[in-house]
Amino acid sequence: MNTIDAKKELILKTARELLAKNGFAKTTLDDIAQALGMKKSSLYYYYSNKDALLEDVMNRERDNFCLMIEDALKSNDSTINKIINYEKSKFEYVAETIKLHEISTSVLFEMKSKMFKQIQIIHKREIEMLKKVLDEGIKKKEIKKCDTHRIAELILTLSEALRHREFYFASFSINKKIDFSKAIDDMIFAIKLIFDGLKV
Repeated sequence: MNTIDAKKELILKTARELLAKNGFAKTTLDDIAQALGMKKSSLYYYYSNKDALLEDVMNRERDNFCLMIEDALKSNDSTINKIINYEKSKFEYVAETIKLHEISTSVLFEMKSKMFKQIQIIHKREIEMLKKVLDEGIKKKEIKKCDTHRIAELILTLSEALRHREFYFASFSINKKIDFSKAIDDMIFAIKLIFDGLKV
């Protein structure tokens, strides 16, 4: 990694931390430059504005997330266990990201509106990956023939709904801490129900 790439990495890491802590509206390029110990004019060498920096941060986050879920689906396990592992990994990734960067629910909701394009890309990739795992399950005769695209969409919808439920409840609590343990249990239960209906 050359000096420019290393500096850009540091800028992205610092920007991610400040954005997670303060949100997009309250984070300025001055804040980021100050946290890095550099002048704002030096930051413009790497990024022309805050939106360009945010886009790079979101692209990096998207790529990290997609790599993580791809890894979770690569095991030689049964189809149901691959999908359970994938869901656990997703919940753990989100929980760790929130904990690591002390993201409040209000900041998360603000950033989510800015991340809509990224969320659509991730959603499409997840559907493709889940469909592929389900198609392989049919070939291995682990599950019966079905509309794997619709099953993939259903699994993803349930997962998103359970995460949103926890964000919603946390927004009303005093400490605003998000605990995904019930959501993970509910997701595993739902996956098992789906797979009971898909038994050969």
